[in-house]
Amino acid sequence: MTESSGVSRRELLTRATAFVAGAAVLDRLPQALRVQGWLEDAYAAGPNVVAQTMNGLVAFIVPGRDRYSRAQGTKSKTPGGIEAGTTPVLARTLDRFLPGPLPLSATAATILNEFAAQVDPASRKGTFASPFANLAFAKKARVFQTIEALSAESAGSIRFLAGNLPDLVAFLAYSEAGAYDAKRRRLRGRPLGWRLTRYAGVSDGRKELKGYWQGRKAADPSA
Repeated sequence: MTESSGVSRRELLTRATAFVAGAAVLDRLPQALRVQGWLEDAYAAGPNVVAQTMNGLVAFIVPGRDRYSRAQGTKSKTPGGIEAGTTPVLARTLDRFLPGPLPLSATAATILNEFAAQVDPASRKGTFASPFANLAFAKKARVFQTIEALSAESAGSIRFLAGNLPDLVAFLAYSEAGAYDAKRRRLRGRPLGWRLTRYAGVSDGRKELKGYWQGRKAADPSA
């Protein structure tokens, strides 16, 4: 993701830091939802709809071979973000970041689903209970474009949350988060992000860096 999009690891970390710094902005989300008339919907969002919406988002950012990627029409022959275990980590990260009576994951899901219904009213009826998850890949992109175009001052927190979701998903999908066992404090296996980026993992040294390059026996190329 970071290589194909031209976003470096450093820039991804910088954006993640900016998301953390925006806690004060996100505190205004309940009022922003109230202005839109979506506050009650956010409180009523069940775990199934939230999980489906997060799956639809993860598949949009890091497509794989899962049913959400297939449903959006953009998939991959290799495992994607969903198989990396990104979805539960994403929801947990959002909710722990801004704890309160209204979970941030439910807020994000409500925002994405409401704008999905605006982009394509037919998305309310489909394979999934989440309108956003029912959208084709291009229409998911249009949801984010629509949110970015919001000009009302009251929608600033909505723009901020939606604008940072893609980077957060990419960061988690390519990290060790989905494979980390918090109780045992160790990895359950090789993280999918390592496989996708061909990262060999933590090491005290690399075999290819021992001795001379390409099997040479001396510093002199003619030797």
